[in-house]
Amino acid sequence: MSTGARRPAGGGEGRLDWLDGMKGLAILWIVFFHFFTFYDHGRTPWPLRPGYLAAYAAGCDPDASRVLCLGGALLSAAGQLGFHAVSVFLVLSGFGLTYSLARPDRARPAWSQWYRSRLVRLFPMYWVAHLVYLLSPFQARIDALDYRFVLSLLGDRVVPIGTIFYYFNPALWYFGLLLELYLVYPVLFGALRRWGSARFLALAAAVTIAARWVLVIAVPVSPAWVQGGFFACRLWEFALGMAAGALWRTRGASLGAALFSGWALLAAVAIYALGCYSYRALWSYLSTDALIGTGLAVVLAHVARAIGRARWAGRAAIAVGASSYGLYLVHQPYVLYFAERMRGLDTAAFLAAASGIIVLLVLGAMALERAVDALTDRVLADRMRG
Repeated sequence: MSTGARRPAGGGEGRLDWLDGMKGLAILWIVFFHFFTFYDHGRTPWPLRPGYLAAYAAGCDPDASRVLCLGGALLSAAGQLGFHAVSVFLVLSGFGLTYSLARPDRARPAWSQWYRSRLVRLFPMYWVAHLVYLLSPFQARIDALDYRFVLSLLGDRVVPIGTIFYYFNPALWYFGLLLELYLVYPVLFGALRRWGSARFLALAAAVTIAARWVLVIAVPVSPAWVQGGFFACRLWEFALGMAAGALWRTRGASLGAALFSGWALLAAVAIYALGCYSYRALWSYLSTDALIGTGLAVVLAHVARAIGRARWAGRAAIAVGASSYGLYLVHQPYVLYFAERMRGLDTAAFLAAASGIIVLLVLGAMALERAVDALTDRVLADRMRG
């Protein structure tokens, strides 16, 4: 989903397989979030409200064990908070793009070629996802097809924000955010090289907080602008990945040791918890996504690295992560379709059915993305020969 550089070689650890593992975990969490929230349909309480566990327990079967009730509460919380993984993808996008360009001996990037490669990576699969939507009968049809479909094909997921941000396939709002970040990336990369990581991150933090203050407090607008309609509101997560990618080029071994230390994990959990708590007031919401992205990226890095030690689980996570972009583009209309028809199932039956459907979606999306990439490469090769 991040569409950044794929599994770069890193100092001290060889290939950074845990990066693709992070992508795999993050996209599966997002898919489950869409699946669970549509199945749940507001029946369970919101996990970030005070007294969540007590509110959930009040709805449990009196004859059910406390352990099962607590397990259901944790599952519901995990399902409803899966959208937080989007922040991780922003961090990974910044990391992958910058790591590929930040070699000390590399000349200034040819930005016209860079833009071409990015658009070639983004658009073919994105267009195919639109075609799949038109041809497949087994998916949710949220909106009628109209002029917005053409705007979406062109990459517009922002204007008019009130009607196109979540149009027909709501997950595609992230595509519009990526285009904005790619548009300003050369400026960001130049600032990172000129000012260094510390000052670059300080600037990114200031821009992010200022943009969110204007759009949340000073001149309140549609929440979609803050979620991703205006890139500056999510700049910190992307900039953090950029700084980490640049530092990994020259200090990979020491940065890896710090990232995977126990203290880093404890700090990341605390930062993520603070981000969850920050939803409670407008002034603290200014830093919510930055805190969540920072903390959760480190937590998922640890989880991905731990899973990577298990041979088959690690390979599966890496494979899913390597094809996360295709899964992101096509999954949501399908999980909404099936989730709506599964609302009468109990939780155990839902989990079993949802797991099978997600596996099929993963396999189908992986095959589709590989086919589209191969066809794109063949077409471009033929054009160059011609």
